[in-house]
Amino acid sequence: MQRNGIIHRELAGLIAGLRHTETFVISDAGLPLAPGTPVVDLGYRYGQPGFLDVVQTVLNEIVVEQSWVTDKIREVNPTVHTGLRSFGLDPEPIDHDEFKARVRDVKFAVRTGEDTFYANVLLRAGVPFTP
Repeated sequence: MQRNGIIHRELAGLIAGLRHTETFVISDAGLPLAPGTPVVDLGYRYGQPGFLDVVQTVLNEIVVEQSWVTDKIREVNPTVHTGLRSFGLDPEPIDHDEFKARVRDVKFAVRTGEDTFYANVLLRAGVPFTP
């Protein structure tokens, strides 16, 4: 039995299957997703699990080479934006409609129970190679 890391079987498998440049999204409870998008729904009630907790847990398992957030996050949800930056991400802000359009092409989505506005991050997988 695994002693640490992500113990959710489906989430661990999707993360292990990520390849360089593939994208996925970690979202709040309300982000609309395209039909057929594989979703790991972790939410069990509004507010739980929280977005930042899930992001931090996932970031401990992967290499991220690029990330994006909606441009509205800085003004509407500065706590989440600051949290993402504290984890070492420097998410590029993009128009909210553009963000939703990019989410249509993700490999999978991780839905949290987060109940605050614009708590979403689009992530592109990197590689753990050293130069």
